[in-house]
Amino acid sequence: KLELVTNSLCNSMISGLLIFNSAAELVISRFYKSDYNRTAAEAFRVKVVAAKNFNSPCLLLDRTSFLFIRKGDLVIAALTKKNVNANLVYHFLYQLTDVFDAYFDNVFDEEKIRSNFVLMYELFDEVMDHGYPQIVDAALLQQFVHHGEASKKTKLSALEESRTQKQILEGVTGATPWRQPGQYQYAKNEVYLDVIEQVNAVINQQNKVLSSYCRGKICMKSSLSGMPICRFGLNDKVAMQKRRDARGSKKKVSSKSGIDLQDVSFHQCVRLNRYDQDKTIMFIPADGEFELMTYRINQTNLPFDVSSMVSERGRNRVEYHVKVKARFEQYIVAQDIVINVPVPKHTAKVDVKSTGGKTQYEPSKSCIAWTIPKLLGGQSLILKGDVALMHLIEDKQWSRPPISMQFTIPMWPSSGIKVRFLNVQEPKMNYKSIKWVRYLTTAGDYQVRI
Repeated sequence: KLELVTNSLCNSMISGLLIFNSAAELVISRFYKSDYNRTAAEAFRVKVVAAKNFNSPCLLLDRTSFLFIRKGDLVIAALTKKNVNANLVYHFLYQLTDVFDAYFDNVFDEEKIRSNFVLMYELFDEVMDHGYPQIVDAALLQQFVHHGEASKKTKLSALEESRTQKQILEGVTGATPWRQPGQYQYAKNEVYLDVIEQVNAVINQQNKVLSSYCRGKICMKSSLSGMPICRFGLNDKVAMQKRRDARGSKKKVSSKSGIDLQDVSFHQCVRLNRYDQDKTIMFIPADGEFELMTYRINQTNLPFDVSSMVSERGRNRVEYHVKVKARFEQYIVAQDIVINVPVPKHTAKVDVKSTGGKTQYEPSKSCIAWTIPKLLGGQSLILKGDVALMHLIEDKQWSRPPISMQFTIPMWPSSGIKVRFLNVQEPKMNYKSIKWVRYLTTAGDYQVRI
């Protein structure tokens, strides 16, 4: 990401950074170019920060562009005279807030700034040079911009100081700033790959799917020695078709065996040229836990069938019959299922029973919370009963909000994504590694209309 930001802004630059508090006072500023306009900065303070006019994230005042984000009670703005790539400026600003969070223990406010002016200016000088983004990796910055106890270092010998400076230089200018050579050694080399998906769906009263998709992310935990090269492949439809074409096969990949990835985003360690070539994800991993990639898949398998019959009997009673059935395989077990069945706001009494789980009326949410600890694949449960309503002077039509669900399903990817292979190779050490792949599906915005 650092290289992407730097290269994309090669023809443009940021003139300065401004941070305002909730009272529209300028707390701290750092200007990198002499083309800034203080009159425009004052106009931005009055028209946007003081007026709390945050409808638009960018503004043009006196031929000066202001691009800003909000962090708690603070407003962090970048100003420029050039035609910069706004998307990448915002990316830089959000990475800058991550740096501040790392240095101030996730408590970045006006008091922290005023008590750490020296540190703030040090960070401003390191993250940007002459208006061009430089180092925005908090772990790398902490190696040479120290704060608090980190600044109280013991005196190093000339040889140790030379080695430290060399490591810092390699981290800043090297090809892998996220992983420095010669610093990682493990007795047991392991790598964990977690595929986590969030299902979003809207289903109408006739149990017809109006919209469904899933957003997923692949997280990695690496405990590997040296500088390993990892490769793994997914059942991506495009990649599988390329392999079949290379073998001379004319058979097309079906939608059941392959997936269509959309909106893919990678960690900076992934070699994008290799992914564009054959869809193989190849990288030198960062140490510890990190998010390797995110994606979206429009075709997804819904985990549950939810059918409901909600009938209003006169003015004071509503009958409920809700059935939920697990659509996945019998050896899969869904956990921590919560089904929120809406009731009218003027509900007086709830009398419902279920064939499994527990039910509880929650007046603050105007719903019946049906909690099911576990549900096996193919199993179905039913909730039915009556809801008594209070008498109202004037009848109001019930809007019938949808049923919402929360759940967790281990080892079942809703999109059908599969890790086809995962290889780890360290050219110098040539060790054998232990590899784990886990899947987890959770509920996003999962609604069933009644």
